[in-house]
Amino acid sequence: MGGGNVIIAYKTLKLPALEKYKMNSMVAIVNQVRNGKSAMPAFRGRLSDREIQDVAAYVLLKADIGW
Repeated sequence: MGGGNVIIAYKTLKLPALEKYKMNSMVAIVNQVRNGKSAMPAFRGRLSDREIQDVAAYVLLKADIGW
């Protein structure tokens, strides 16, 4: 979806939103993917640590280049 969010439109994966919600680091994104929060489920146990790291790296890369 190009970094968009169909559930909560203003909480996107675009860089300004990641910065606003302090989610613009590997540590923050890994924590969110691993443990979940609010409507986002936890992926601990469903994804390996390496896969979670890869998701975080992908999100940051795509956000940096504007999706």
